[in-house]
Amino acid sequence: MKIGFIPIEGGDYYKQSLEEVTRAEELGFDSVWMEEHHSVKNHYWPTPLTVLAGYATRTSRMLLGTDILVAPFYHPARLAEEVAMLDIMSSGRMVLGIAIGYKPDEFALYGAEMEKRGARFEEQLKIMTALWKGDDVDWNSDAYRVRGRLEPLPITKPHPPVWIGGWGDLTLRRAATLADNWIPGPTADLKRLLAGKQQFLSNRAAAGRTAPITEWPLTRDVIIADTDARARELAEAHIMISYRKEYAGGWRHPFIDASIATDLDRLMQDRFIIGGPDQCVAQIRRFVEQYGMTHLICRTFFPGMPHAHITRELELLANEVMPAFR
Repeated sequence: MKIGFIPIEGGDYYKQSLEEVTRAEELGFDSVWMEEHHSVKNHYWPTPLTVLAGYATRTSRMLLGTDILVAPFYHPARLAEEVAMLDIMSSGRMVLGIAIGYKPDEFALYGAEMEKRGARFEEQLKIMTALWKGDDVDWNSDAYRVRGRLEPLPITKPHPPVWIGGWGDLTLRRAATLADNWIPGPTADLKRLLAGKQQFLSNRAAAGRTAPITEWPLTRDVIIADTDARARELAEAHIMISYRKEYAGGWRHPFIDASIATDLDRLMQDRFIIGGPDQCVAQIRRFVEQYGMTHLICRTFFPGMPHAHITRELELLANEVMPAFR
């Protein structure tokens, strides 16, 4: 099983994040990922591709991925160019995790329309795929006008993997028919994950896509410490700040309403991975055995989480957790 992580993010923490990423590669982590949100103080960065480009120059082996880039804020030709360049800079280590977004304030920041964003998203994917293949594109619609070709082309052929994130019938259809894989977010419990996976596979079969899915990624909120009690304390102090201020503070997330976002015990049920090494191994094993997870993406930063503790988490994961799955 592969294990990756989302490092410290937001504010002026780039230097610390780079230290975490280079240390993670030394420890044997398989991947590093960047989220995208906007106008959130000391949490998240708005420019995942820029940050990953920095990581590309200081790593040689780890996969670099977006988990998740918000498509409506990008012109498809520009996005295709930037992803291609990052693929070149990293010698073919790029994965584009992408979704349609859901936060009205972020759409307001960009002057982007929330209505029909799914239809525009489908256009974006078709335009980018054609550009990555080297086609001369002549696209003229109400949403996009693109004429020309991409140069240089990405190293990865036919293009860097595209994993679609999100939920709902249309999203799971797009993931099955327009992308290489589906990448669920960290907020869903195991029951919802299993239902989504089955729907994704059914949609692929209905579309005649018979190539097997060889990688099943899952993003989970992770806090590992030397003891179960210490991990619980850190969760109360940091994860709950995030969930109370964000998901219970007006973000209108489809799964996390205010009643759940303030209850750590309910959130820990089949969602979080929190505990000492042995407890974390047991929790991870459930997702491996029941969901078929082959790539765990650990979201390690929550508001106020110290850089020093994230570094300690990386060591615990590498030394106490990874050996159980390799």
